[in-house]
Amino acid sequence: MKFITKFYFDNAKYLVGDDWGNKAFLQIDYKNSRFVISKTNPLFKQKVALVAQKLIAKKHDVNFSDRIEI
Repeated sequence: MKFITKFYFDNAKYLVGDDWGNKAFLQIDYKNSRFVISKTNPLFKQKVALVAQKLIAKKHDVNFSDRIEI
């Protein structure tokens, strides 16, 4: 029996890193299609911004309740 019928991402926080030791926190507001990246070097920040844009494009207004096992 499934009780949850709607599940949307609203706000999320990710720790993003690469093989060269760069790290940044990425906060995404999916509801308003905005993101904030913590202080990091400019080149890595550009890469994280691309990741954020792709995540927002994939998950904005998508109902995930069918993907959650209860």
